[in-house]
Amino acid sequence: MTTQYGPLAMTYFVYKSMIFNPSSNEALAGLIEHLNANNPDSLLLKEAEKFIEDSSELEFDFNRMCIGPYKLLVAPYEGVYRSGNHVINTDETVRVAEFYQHIGLVIDEKLNEPADFIGNELEFLYCVHALADEQRSAGNIQNHEELTAIADEFISKHLGTWITPFCEGIKHHAQQTFWREFATELHLFISQQIQ
Repeated sequence: MTTQYGPLAMTYFVYKSMIFNPSSNEALAGLIEHLNANNPDSLLLKEAEKFIEDSSELEFDFNRMCIGPYKLLVAPYEGVYRSGNHVINTDETVRVAEFYQHIGLVIDEKLNEPADFIGNELEFLYCVHALADEQRSAGNIQNHEELTAIADEFISKHLGTWITPFCEGIKHHAQQTFWREFATELHLFISQQIQ
């Protein structure tokens, strides 16, 4: 895992990596490294260390809850929570995609997940904070502040509006304690960004 960017960007990076690749040894190692450095007493760290040899069970459990092939137990899409029904690719999905364009990001049409997928929203926040950190390092404080404001606005208008029911769903439906602890820490982290 690279530590090139600031702590906010790196926290988003480890969370989005686990969402996109729950059975990736690299993603799990990055999460463990991040927790060891920033929260060594974390219950999530203790759970993550149990899967160092084989993290395939993490993917099975995540897919069972959030991907399918059967009914989604925990929808990983903003539009589902914001629209009040179990429909994906809603008007909210379009609004999220439009927000990404603030920094020139466009969702590749070939990707399987819509713009409002939890992993994409975490990826967006990672990118914004990484760019903000680059601007701060280069002495471009105004650009840093503008990018930070974009991230704050995205949290308040998008991810922050549905992170609670998403994480509560994970805690309720997860078979692996890892995912319950992951949801607890993700929710805490995003809640801290809202304040």
